[in-house]
Amino acid sequence: MNYGEVLEKLVAWATEVDAVRAVIVTGSGANGDVHPLSDRDIELYASDPDDLADEDSWWASLGEVLVVERLEDEDSGYQTRLIYYAGGKLDFTLIPAEDLADMEHERPFHVLVDKDGQAPDPSAVNAPEGDLPDEEEFDESVHWGYAAALMCAKAVVREELWSAKLRDQDLKEELLRIIEWDHRVRYGTAHDTRYLGTRMNSWMDTDVRDEVEGCWAHFDADDTVDALRRTVDLFARLSARTGAALGFEPFRHERLRNEIEQILSLRA
Repeated sequence: MNYGEVLEKLVAWATEVDAVRAVIVTGSGANGDVHPLSDRDIELYASDPDDLADEDSWWASLGEVLVVERLEDEDSGYQTRLIYYAGGKLDFTLIPAEDLADMEHERPFHVLVDKDGQAPDPSAVNAPEGDLPDEEEFDESVHWGYAAALMCAKAVVREELWSAKLRDQDLKEELLRIIEWDHRVRYGTAHDTRYLGTRMNSWMDTDVRDEVEGCWAHFDADDTVDALRRTVDLFARLSARTGAALGFEPFRHERLRNEIEQILSLRA
């Protein structure tokens, strides 16, 4: 997909459609990322975003459509359309036009269309500032992580490897949160840990990365057990370090590890 040509077509369409008031490209695509697998994140500001959500023709004509995800942004509630084309991907966020003037961006952006002169200045990017958890959020993550680890261990003992993989994914989600918090608490919240593990190798410490590499397994019981143990060890180490740095009540990590080992000892 030639993104330059596609964006030209999108701008031509937006210019002709009165309901579309602004078009902004955000993220790595606005920052000159030329990686062949880089997609484009696009904000469409419209007088009635629901009308755009109900109509497919405006994005269907931009390329050969393979797959579409019709979602809603978890944080803002804005409707999104994630369009997978042959050779590329466009992620559209449909936003009410009245929100444009107050919109803040933490990453580079490029204004393609601004009919009302309300778009923010691209130089006014707010550097992303990561959050640190309060004790309730941190405690929740630790509990969820160990709950997933316990269920993963039980699934392996029952020879239900698919279920074990699903529980392991839940554990990995909490491990990622802990890795991010651990990094921010040691290096400052201005360090951009991005999201969903994107570009982790650019910011993650070498020792953590080395341990993470051992946390994944094949579809095999013995391999899954080994990876589970390594994941729990890393989860315990980083969450204990992070919790201590934040002054939170210590968690009984060793007790949980013993319980997991007790479950695994029941394997035939």
